[in-house]
Amino acid sequence: MAEIITEYDRNFVPKLHDQLKIRKFYKLDNAATIYSLINSNKSPSMFRLSCTLKHRINVKNLQTALNRIIVRFPYFDVTLKKGFFWAYWEKNQNDPKIVAETKYPCQRLPVYSRGVFPFRVKAYFNRIAVEFHHSLTDGTGGLIFLKALVAEYLHLRGITPEDWGDIFRPNQVPDPEEFECAYKRNYNEKLPFPKTHGVAFKPPLTSEKRKRYHVTTGNVSVKEILKISREKKVTITELLTSAYLDALQSVLFNLPAHQRKRNMKPIRVAVPVNLRNLYPSKTMRNFSFMISPELNPKLGRYSFNEILHLVHHSIRKEVATKTITQSISRNVKGQLFPLMRIIPLFLKRLLGGLLYQKMGEQLYSGKLSNIGKVTMPEAFANEIESFDLLLAPSSTINTGCSVTSFGDNLNITFGRTVKEAEIEKYFFRKLVELGIHVKIETN
Repeated sequence: MAEIITEYDRNFVPKLHDQLKIRKFYKLDNAATIYSLINSNKSPSMFRLSCTLKHRINVKNLQTALNRIIVRFPYFDVTLKKGFFWAYWEKNQNDPKIVAETKYPCQRLPVYSRGVFPFRVKAYFNRIAVEFHHSLTDGTGGLIFLKALVAEYLHLRGITPEDWGDIFRPNQVPDPEEFECAYKRNYNEKLPFPKTHGVAFKPPLTSEKRKRYHVTTGNVSVKEILKISREKKVTITELLTSAYLDALQSVLFNLPAHQRKRNMKPIRVAVPVNLRNLYPSKTMRNFSFMISPELNPKLGRYSFNEILHLVHHSIRKEVATKTITQSISRNVKGQLFPLMRIIPLFLKRLLGGLLYQKMGEQLYSGKLSNIGKVTMPEAFANEIESFDLLLAPSSTINTGCSVTSFGDNLNITFGRTVKEAEIEKYFFRKLVELGIHVKIETN
């Protein structure tokens, strides 16, 4: 059980660092190192988690809640600094502030500017949103932070549950494992490099103007989609990944013949896996891994049942600790490579984007992230309508799909950086064909 400090204290953080023997600065995790090199208007590396309440937000109370919980997250109470060879985290001397909502979400954050937090908290009517730079954490770490913020806000509004469950309280002492780079902990230098993928199919759609990020959310019943997935003998993630692959396939096969021939590349969807479910770790930093079910359009058009079968077995094959450890070791080994270590940071930033595109985003046609079922203590849950996840916009992968569920509400959110909503259209049409009722909202 975590120790509770009796009073809220902003100066608790340096005391905490002394107690845990943690310096006021520390290294980035393996994934954060890559994301710290990528920060442009087209690829801002910002993802978003939000909670919609049943009443309008009191911004003053929300600011107080943020001031209180930040001491529980000292690894978030930081700013990104430039070293000569690597960037690193340093204790932030400022207090985080609530900011106004913008027309388009997940806009670039100047993470290297003095005193800037690698996240921003927004309030808009009844919605609390936190946008994180991916160098700070992944979806799991971000969700833990958002739940703590919402819980403390509701607590300030006079709502207190009998049991706080897994909610982080403001002045608990963090477990030292929350600070760790879990990738390095599971690194095995003796493993060979895994097989690499080739460039994936990219839907030839019209790019939007800079900073425009369109959001479309489909709301469905958890009970309804669970019934269909059980009938198909697949998980909800497998069902939705199959619908996404089918939508991408429809875009490809509906192109004019000459254009279709030029674009006959593998259709591949990146599906992040929370590695905390496979390896023992309490880290609040990045600890996820991409698996990538794919279709080979050169073999012809796949039926939906064929896609379901392929995705079901592909995911089970790729989610194996030996396979994942091999890829983890490859990524960590690249960071430890002697030549990489001595390249100055300014050169790493010039090369980082190109490396990320070649070894990352060029390999995928789309992304689908299911953060799973979000739970809150009953007293808090009664005040909440929904939770949502929105993936970071990308200059290469022009649509991304994210999934969250709370109660019987399952939200499927697409973010796109292109004008046409072709993929969303085919995707939600497939769900309706399967007998799933969908309510659509857009920004």
